Amino acid sequence: MRSNGIVLVVLAIMLVIVLSSGCTENNAGANPVMTPAPVPAAVDLHKKGFDAYINGNYTTALDFYNQSIAADPKYTRAWMDKGNVLVKLNRTSEAISSYDSALALENDLAIVWNDRGEALMTIGNYTEARDSFDKALQIAPEFATAKVNRDLALAKLK
Repeated sequence: MRSNGIVLVVLAIMLVIVLSSGCTENNAGANPVMTPAPVPAAVDLHKKGFDAYINGNYTTALDFYNQSIAADPKYTRAWMDKGNVLVKLNRTSEAISSYDSALALENDLAIVWNDRGEALMTIGNYTEARDSFDKALQIAPEFATAKVNRDLALAKLK
């Protein structure tokens, strides 16, 4: 009976350690440090922006993403999606800046590194694009799109 109590105490301590460390998920490439939840208003504005983006209303989407970022400047997803819509609007330099803002908040997002590399390739900066794809592949070695993009960048550099 006493050994059952000890086992329960040990399990409880282990649970507290896991929960307090913020490592409750096992996602490849996920940031092991818990990031604060975004401001709810920023999430709502982002959703409106995403809906506009899906419907091809890129200028409206950009307006909502900017409002989302104003509501919560640390909302990484809004920065990332702002970069994506800026690419659609052929505002590539601004898109790269937006991706850089997302990466300043969370440096381990392979998709953002890949998107940044794609934007850099559109302006002919193949060296920096290759470096972005390399970073994406360091984070997610099996990221097929980043592998293809890296090969394209390398071909352009030859």
